[in-house]
Amino acid sequence: MKITQYQVVSLSLGILVVGDIILALALTILQRWDGAAIAATSALATGALLTAHLRGWKHAASVFLIFSSVLTGSAMNIVLVNGRASVPLTLIFPPVLGLALVGARGIIVSASLSLGIYVVRAILSGYTVDPVLIVAYVMLVLLILVARAVLNTEVQRAEEARQRAEEAQARIEEQAHALEAANAVQQAQLEEQRRLLDLVATLETPAITLAEGVLFAPVVGHLDSRRSAALTARLLEVAHAQRAHHVIIDISGVSTVDSAVAQALIQTAQALRLLGCRVTLSGISSEVALTLTQQEIALSDIATVRSPQEALRRQQM
Repeated sequence: MKITQYQVVSLSLGILVVGDIILALALTILQRWDGAAIAATSALATGALLTAHLRGWKHAASVFLIFSSVLTGSAMNIVLVNGRASVPLTLIFPPVLGLALVGARGIIVSASLSLGIYVVRAILSGYTVDPVLIVAYVMLVLLILVARAVLNTEVQRAEEARQRAEEAQARIEEQAHALEAANAVQQAQLEEQRRLLDLVATLETPAITLAEGVLFAPVVGHLDSRRSAALTARLLEVAHAQRAHHVIIDISGVSTVDSAVAQALIQTAQALRLLGCRVTLSGISSEVALTLTQQEIALSDIATVRSPQEALRRQQM
C-alpha cells in the first residue's frame, strides 16, 4: 500500500490530537490541573494545525513541529540526578516527530529547540546539566538522522523502481501498439493479395454470358492441374448462380492439348452435366486435332464446334 507524505502528516496530527484529548481527560481525572491544561492546549493547537493542513496549508507540519519542540522544552519538569539536571527521554519526542513529518533540517531544528529551551530553563533554575546525557541525546538525534537518510534512500529507490516499471510498461504498450499496427498492415496486405489472387483466378478462368443461360469460357495458355481445378470450380459456380443450361468452352488459345488436358476437360464437362448443363468444346485447331488422334484421345462425350458462333447458331436452330 502506497501512502503519501500528505497522508502521513494527516494521520500523525490526527493521532496526536486524539492522544492529547485522552491525556487531558486522564490528567483531569487525576486532578493534575497543570498537565491537563497543557494537554488541552496542545490538543487545540494540533487540531487547528490539522484543519489548516487538510485545507491545503503546506507549512502545517513545520509549524506543529516547532510548537511541539517549544512545548516539550518548556513544559517538561526538570529532572535532577545527583544534583544535576538530567536530560529526560521525553525530549526525543520532537525529533521522532520530525522523522515522520519533515526532513533532516526539521529534525535538527526540533532537537536543538527542545533541548536548548530545557537546558536554558535548567541553568536559569540554578542547575548544571550533565554533559554526558547531552552527548547521548545528540547521538540519538544523529541516529534518527541516519534513519531518515536510509528512509529517503529507500523511498528514492522505490520511486526509481516505479518509474522504471512505468517506462517498461509504456515501452510494452508502445510495442503492442506497433505490433497491432503492423498486424493491421499485414492483414490489409494479405487481403489485397487475396483480392489480387481472386482477380487473377477470374482472369485465368473467365466465364462470359453470351445469351440467356449460355456461358462462354475461353481458355488461354497452358492448362495444368491447378488451372483445370480452378476452371471446373469457376464454371460450376457461375453456371449454378446463373442457372445456365449451355456452357461453351473455347480452347483456341491453348497451345498444347495432351491426355492430361483432355482428361481435365472431360471431367469439367461431366461435372457441368451434373448441373444440367450442355457442354460444347470450340476452337480445336488442326494441330490439336492431330495430337488427339495420334494419342487416341476421344472426346465423344463432348460436342465440338469450330467456333463459339457456330455453337450459338446450333443452339438457335
